[in-house]
Amino acid sequence: MLPRVTNAQFKPARFTVLIGLAAIVACGVAVLYTHHTAHGTTAEERAAYESGEKAGEKASPGATLPTEAEVNMVAQKYFKQEGPPEQLQNPTRAADLQAFKQAFKEGYTAGFKKTHRQQ
Repeated sequence: MLPRVTNAQFKPARFTVLIGLAAIVACGVAVLYTHHTAHGTTAEERAAYESGEKAGEKASPGATLPTEAEVNMVAQKYFKQEGPPEQLQNPTRAADLQAFKQAFKEGYTAGFKKTHRQQ
């Protein structure tokens, strides 16, 4: 004897709520990843971005974007305060140090530009 198949009815309200919840979850995940990547993908770049935001907020209205030398000075201060990342302790990793400096420069510049609008 075969089991009886119940006649399940389509319920539009339930379907609409389910689709709405799925859309909210999908949008939330997209926003999370977009926000994460907007501020850099490495910890160094995100830290530099935060430093650049703070500098941009404190900058006078006529201030310009910091020069590369000024950003290098900020990076050196950051190194002294926070210490270099563990992977840079090895002196044979010059390429990593260069990548860190580039990430710091990009993050700092992006953070400064976001908070300090040029006239």
